Amino acid sequence: MSRRRDAMGWTQAENDVAEVMIWLRCNHGREVSYADIAAGVQIPDGHRLRRAVRVVRVIAANRGDRLERFMPSTDPARRDSARRRVWVTRYMRHGHGDEFSARDAMSAARAAMTSVKDMHRATTFDAGNPHSIARKEFATMAQAADECITKVAGIDKVGPQSVRQENTSLLTQMIADLEARLTEPAAG
Repeated sequence: MSRRRDAMGWTQAENDVAEVMIWLRCNHGREVSYADIAAGVQIPDGHRLRRAVRVVRVIAANRGDRLERFMPSTDPARRDSARRRVWVTRYMRHGHGDEFSARDAMSAARAAMTSVKDMHRATTFDAGNPHSIARKEFATMAQAADECITKVAGIDKVGPQSVRQENTSLLTQMIADLEARLTEPAAG
């Protein structure tokens, strides 16, 4: 499959990413929605724009910057025609952050811990499965996930300003339950 290139040798997708990246960097720290980005770069709000934004998020991370996750705006003035909050993101250059950034970071941390718990469950199962194709490797991964979960179990000590207490107590309880199950003598 050949991709059409412009006079400079760039594909449309590459041009889209470059335009979105430049526009977002120029709007550093501002809450922007997909509609704002679409209007700013003249790309229709759809698959093409969303693909470019995903690539920009990776590029930003590689530069040490951050394109935050889309979350409901905390600004009461940002409502759509049905009076629902608009989902926004912000491009933050390295070294900048605030409450929105902290909210984004905690959301990412919760999602990551869910993934680690899923990884632990799956790898523990396959490590104990006599028909597994890589029992030793899965046991190593399960141990790494267990160590990660154990390390994060103390997250409730971080403080209420960055972690909601009800979420950390639930996480701590889940980890305690998991550790209790892991330390129980095997039935046999």
